[in-house]
Amino acid sequence: MARFTIAKDRLYTVGDWFLKTFDITNANSPQEGNTVELDWGIETIFPYQDNLFIGAVDGMHILDNSNPDNPIHLSTFAHVRSCDPVVVEGSYAYVTLRSGNTCAGFVNQLDVIDVTDLSNPTLVKTYEMQNPHGLGIDNGTLFLCEGEFGLKVFSANDPLQISNNQLAHFQDMHSFDVIPLGNVLLMIGNNGLYQYDYSNPESLQLLSVIPVIKE
Repeated sequence: MARFTIAKDRLYTVGDWFLKTFDITNANSPQEGNTVELDWGIETIFPYQDNLFIGAVDGMHILDNSNPDNPIHLSTFAHVRSCDPVVVEGSYAYVTLRSGNTCAGFVNQLDVIDVTDLSNPTLVKTYEMQNPHGLGIDNGTLFLCEGEFGLKVFSANDPLQISNNQLAHFQDMHSFDVIPLGNVLLMIGNNGLYQYDYSNPESLQLLSVIPVIKE
């Protein structure tokens, strides 16, 4: 899902086993940069501060991005084989694992990982979910896509009590992935791209839809 991102005037893209950099300082003339080889099965990429967090089918990789042209591997948090999106805020990374996909997973859960020590990420909590896909976080509000089971919204102000702080569950939505951006939630579902106002995360307000018709 989230297979590219922008940080420090660089565009980063991930393939199954590599990270590719592009210098976009001049947007009219992007320059291809280095290729960083990673383990097989790379799924997603998420930038946070001076680091890149890479979700893979068997874990989460953390790369030091102090030199944006040459990210350096710091550590890996390994888990059972499963598709693995990741987002980060503060001292915690949030990772979803799900079953019934090409990654051959058999668990459905949200993992909370302490990344205070980037060289030694540590699992601190696991929450059972239905079939989690992509996720997003903004200022302590965690959005979690459950595929055909809808969209869940949690307060993550206390990462150890997330299941007790569910703000909403929109069961009538079909959601694959989300990007929270300045009180506007961009959500990809099976029928298109949706935008919601989430200034009140307990009651999302639909702003627009770009429908996608499957043939």
